[in-house]
Amino acid sequence: MAECFKIDGVAIVAPSGYKPVFSTTSTEDSDRDQELTMHNTPMGTIAGYDLTWDDLTWDEIAVILNSMLNKSKFSVHHKDPTVPHKWIDADFYASNYNMAAQTLEEDEEIWTDLSINIRRVMKI
Repeated sequence: MAECFKIDGVAIVAPSGYKPVFSTTSTEDSDRDQELTMHNTPMGTIAGYDLTWDDLTWDEIAVILNSMLNKSKFSVHHKDPTVPHKWIDADFYASNYNMAAQTLEEDEEIWTDLSINIRRVMKI
């Protein structure tokens, strides 16, 4: 079976957009001196993904949302750009859920433009 995106072991529809984002946090004493030279002590980098889906059925969007909403963490099986040629599992939390609209197409309700930001619980 081919690899696929999963949340807590449940397969989900692959995102239309999958944008990796990274944010490094430094110690409080990291700063620039009078010559503008940076003295930086990184504490760690948090990875995340900005996920988007173009069109989803009601069942598909329900699986995605119910696997993330109101959870302090969930496991995501995903492609990670820091680990070449390998899908991995890592714990994430979600924030900023957005969607555009619900439409009726050929007697089926379609939800459009779902976007969710997920961030790793632990540093990379």
